[in-house]
Amino acid sequence: MKRNKMLLATVLVLMVALLAACGGNNGGANSGGNNGGTNNEAGADTGGNAEGSDAPEEATIRLGYVGGGMTPVAVQIGMNTGAYEEANINIEATTFSSGADMVQALVGGSLDVVLGSYEHVLRQQKNGLGVKAFGEIYNGVGYALVVKSDSPYQTLADVKGETLAVTKVGSLSHTGLSEGLNEAGLDPDKDVTIINAGSGATMFAAIDGDQVAGGMVSEPTLSQMVETGDFRVLYDPEFPFAGIVVMADSDWVADHEEGMSRFLAVTDEAASAAKADPASAVDAMLKEFDQITPEVMEAAVTNNLRKVPEGLVLSEEGADKVHQSQLDEGVLTEPIPFDQAVDLSLLP
Repeated sequence: MKRNKMLLATVLVLMVALLAACGGNNGGANSGGNNGGTNNEAGADTGGNAEGSDAPEEATIRLGYVGGGMTPVAVQIGMNTGAYEEANINIEATTFSSGADMVQALVGGSLDVVLGSYEHVLRQQKNGLGVKAFGEIYNGVGYALVVKSDSPYQTLADVKGETLAVTKVGSLSHTGLSEGLNEAGLDPDKDVTIINAGSGATMFAAIDGDQVAGGMVSEPTLSQMVETGDFRVLYDPEFPFAGIVVMADSDWVADHEEGMSRFLAVTDEAASAAKADPASAVDAMLKEFDQITPEVMEAAVTNNLRKVPEGLVLSEEGADKVHQSQLDEGVLTEPIPFDQAVDLSLLP
């Protein structure tokens, strides 16, 4: 067990170093021309089909998402299996170290589509911009509370009086933990102490070193830790939450409707195929996380695919959960109607 934990710690350090390297360019962004694509101005569709061919026109989408995690698993699988390329979609992917930087790139016009929390859609709607959600690829907060296997806690109510770790106060990990504590009858501000512990190696060290009773961990680190036998999941948020939506400016979508519709259809097909056979997606995801064993990756893929909604449909219940959190935090001063911020008309 000790050897496994040392190996896990080493792998997590390597993952953090790789993530830092990815986030160190262009203001926290790392650009990559997935599927062998070339840059096309303004993400426009280009006529790449030969006369008389049944192939659809080539569509180029400049895509942004936060790197280092697996909540965009449906799109990651699509990119790494060549599914988009087969559908004549050229994905130019850029990873970011923060959602705020990613959305700024979207509204600034250097990205066409981004994958992020629904809260970003609401904030841009508040600012009078036409950013909308056109589908959802992850229904949840993407984190679970991990404790040591020999800890005495059996339910979330048992952590009263303890110190718990989130990646950052105010983040999705914090939101998920706070909701769970409330459901367990605990006051997140009074009954526990919540601290920042980052992710990957720093979160692992906080839990393993008994600095905290437990910490909020995401995939694939979650499956890595559980696989050692030294850790277990105490609480996995199951409530609907619009965690990762497909967002874009509605004017751009109006000009590239067919390409956007095709992108959503291929994403849904990739997710459905992987749900039916999670092992088939392991090689694709190992291209994103090459320090993970195939066995751990299959567990991580299976866990995350559970949260990909059927047909990529964003539920009003999940959207309302995020909407209410933004009202409670004072980010929104008045409600924003669901149909003002969401357009599901292009889903397959």
